[in-house]
Amino acid sequence: MVGMMLQEAITRSDIPVKELAAETHYSIEAIYAAMKEQRRIPQDAKRKLSAMHLLAGWAICLQETGYRIFGFITGDRHPQTMLRRVEKEDAEADNALKGLGLRLLDKDGPEDLTEDDRVALTLAAKEVADRIRTDFNLLIELEDRYKLGLLKLLIEKEKSPQKRAAV
Repeated sequence: MVGMMLQEAITRSDIPVKELAAETHYSIEAIYAAMKEQRRIPQDAKRKLSAMHLLAGWAICLQETGYRIFGFITGDRHPQTMLRRVEKEDAEADNALKGLGLRLLDKDGPEDLTEDDRVALTLAAKEVADRIRTDFNLLIELEDRYKLGLLKLLIEKEKSPQKRAAV
């Protein structure tokens, strides 16, 4: 999955692999090997790659953690389809979260949970993770289609309190 995501990111970024290899100081073969998952994404290239495309940063997160939340949704990725997926996942997550506040009232640790509590919490966590994954996949499509500058927004340093007050 990481290799496919990296390949997709490079394709979407319109940066030739040869140019990318020169910018990251890695060989073309090393980049292709990472796309084929024959090697990991080169450590020193991660920052440059993640600044190239949202999907490349996501691939690096998946490689480093293995968390399913960083997965790439395949299939129809038209923004309208992605919006419907987000709405579906959002409804499922909201439904799973309903009632958790009362369920967790006066429960401070794992020893306080019943088996039903554990099942409800696990289901809610799964649904929230699915929602986050779907949200991010939507952001990728919106950025690619409408060139919103989301990558810059995501990597922009936090403004200092003085600068925020002046805005």
